Amino acid sequence: MLQIVQIYHKPSYTKAPSISNVIQKETNSSKIDLQVAQPLFQSRTSSYYPHLPIHIYNQNLSSLRNRSKLILMGNGFFGDGSWGLSTKTGTSTELSKMKQLSCPYLGDYCDITTDKNRFSEADAVIYHMRDKIDRKKAEKNRRPHQRFVFALWESPPHTPNIKSYKKFFNWTMTYRFQSHVVASYYSSNAYIHTSSDYYRYLLKENTAKNLNLNLRKANYQLSDEMLTNKNLGTAAALISNCGGKSGRLTFIRRLQRHMDVKIYGRCGNQCPENVDCREFIGKRYYFFLSFENSLCTDYTTEKFFSVLEHPIVPIVYGRTDYSTFIPSSGFINVNKFSNFTALAQYLKKVRYDKEKYLSYFSWKKDYVWGVSQLFTPICDVCLRLHLDSTPNVIDDMDAWWNANTCQAPKLWRW
Repeated sequence: MLQIVQIYHKPSYTKAPSISNVIQKETNSSKIDLQVAQPLFQSRTSSYYPHLPIHIYNQNLSSLRNRSKLILMGNGFFGDGSWGLSTKTGTSTELSKMKQLSCPYLGDYCDITTDKNRFSEADAVIYHMRDKIDRKKAEKNRRPHQRFVFALWESPPHTPNIKSYKKFFNWTMTYRFQSHVVASYYSSNAYIHTSSDYYRYLLKENTAKNLNLNLRKANYQLSDEMLTNKNLGTAAALISNCGGKSGRLTFIRRLQRHMDVKIYGRCGNQCPENVDCREFIGKRYYFFLSFENSLCTDYTTEKFFSVLEHPIVPIVYGRTDYSTFIPSSGFINVNKFSNFTALAQYLKKVRYDKEKYLSYFSWKKDYVWGVSQLFTPICDVCLRLHLDSTPNVIDDMDAWWNANTCQAPKLWRW
């Protein structure tokens, strides 16, 4: 049996997967048993964001393959036919090996292309659901071995009608933790744990290939001067979508009756010119209201991720387990409070308790920022193509995506 390598550091606040099975694969004349988690990726066991890659690796993947797998980007990504991958390779359709995406140990195991003429060769075809899909052509030309992948980062209220997609897709690649490939909200400035094998891999690759990575530590030991500069108020929010199903603006305005909260963006005040708004808020306020516009299962966006590097504590409001991404000591969850009064009192208490406030930053000492995360789910697709040959067809895509996944906003009476 080939040895399986666990490549992640797992802090004490995570839990190991509880379900496992054995997938048997025929390779030449011998049988090889692969002990894998089921599903292959268990997001809740991830010790850091981004979720790269699936939690298992094989020391000898070459014995499992007859050829490199081909991944076709079946349509565009918000109109970009190359999915931005051409900026990594300098070509428009042939997007080279997985090594271009810094996929550990997978450099020669998959090719990526946007050339639709290679459809029949593809082992997996990834479709972004916010872009047009030539469904009739796909159904006419698809091969039995191909995996059609449902890719989406938007919440169900902002998803096109997918009721007709029955028995079309084989795998899912979304932010939902129960996806076949978990693809959390894309970022060019994600973070990783410094004790992880992936961090050491990046350092090695950066030295060997001169990748010019800018891996950097966040400031987790705020000086007295930094605290003094937080002189514009207790909390702030940055909101550009003044609607949203979560009722976040209504929530914030009611919270303003109990404490000072400033709103920036299209729905409030403008940040000073020529400055990064999140950086400005991070330096001038104690808390950042990271409120999602939709309260849907596992939906977590840049409202949360983009402020983590800044010297400010996020207050979260969403329908996800945020401790999946960072320790629970690094954020304040609205859902832990019974009313606006209790929430406001706690925030004001923490603001004036220096030791307590600084404790929300201690988790950052073990992380670095500066990792591009947009394409890492494709690494997971590559690995899964080699390790998972189990037949799978999603009977009702709409039911999986939309049924009982979003909830009404929380609006306390006082």
